[in-house]
Amino acid sequence: MSELFTELPLGKFFESMVEKQPDHEFIVYPDRNLRFTYKEFDERIDNLAKGMLAIGIEKGDHVGIWAKNVPEWLTYMFATAKIGATIVTVNTAYQSHELEYVLKQSDMKALAMTDGFRDTSYFDIINELVPELKSCARGHLVAERFPRLKFIFHVGQEKHPENQGFCYTA
Repeated sequence: MSELFTELPLGKFFESMVEKQPDHEFIVYPDRNLRFTYKEFDERIDNLAKGMLAIGIEKGDHVGIWAKNVPEWLTYMFATAKIGATIVTVNTAYQSHELEYVLKQSDMKALAMTDGFRDTSYFDIINELVPELKSCARGHLVAERFPRLKFIFHVGQEKHPENQGFCYTA
């Protein structure tokens, strides 16, 4: 069977590629001058997977990603696969009522998000839906409207101290 068409799960396929060609480039973001070999990206995935496991994200949990095309999107996708969690993709154009629906229907335990997209501030939307973020301790979210939601991860370089409850991944 061709390597392009495999019956291996995504995580296992990626691990086989790391083993076969660790120093081969896997991902390139020319706009950021960012390059990762299979081995480098695998280390990045392992670090995120270990972090998620350490805070209590487990096999079967649902982890959302609300971001445009950023390197972290792929990192979350592979890290959730590695630990057996399920990635829930959130459309970058979603507004408040659409995110609310996805949060409720998907039983998300965690949501990773960037600042926003185009004219939409994801911070404004998440703070409207989860006002507890402004006062809870980091990693101790108890959201009345979304009882399964325990973590909001901000993906990006900037910190937002007004949102105490955010966990940060960069």
